[in-house]
Amino acid sequence: MKTNQSDSSQEDEVFQEALSAIQSSSPLTKIRKMIDNTNLSADMKALLYDIAKITIKVGETIIAVGRRVLDLSMMLVSKFPHTTLGVIVAVVLMTVTSSVLAWAPLLAVALNKLLLILGFTAGAVEDIRQNAMREAMERIALQWAPLHKAATL
Repeated sequence: MKTNQSDSSQEDEVFQEALSAIQSSSPLTKIRKMIDNTNLSADMKALLYDIAKITIKVGETIIAVGRRVLDLSMMLVSKFPHTTLGVIVAVVLMTVTSSVLAWAPLLAVALNKLLLILGFTAGAVEDIRQNAMREAMERIALQWAPLHKAATL
């Protein structure tokens, strides 16, 4: 019986640590200021504001998932420039191929998907070679894992 109480206590402690890490996201005012300081369109800024406001309830606790997602996203963009650049280059190439291949829309759609996959993959591979992406993804997964377990109970 004592082992079950010990396991439960340990799981509760892990859950509380994970919750604390996730709740340590920036306040909404700071995220709003960060978004306002970008060169994004007003529509994109509005979408990011909406994302920042997303919350979920786990047990009796409200978790600011949207703010944490934006915090993590901004950290990843700054930490993984190769992936970001790969995706941007792919999007530019997609735009160009869509314009050039206007006479063959199905080919353009297929080529665009391929370009996006290749752009992302090429950048991600470079970031993975530097082990930064893998380590960051493992940290993020570990941070959210206790919440998954709590949500399935």
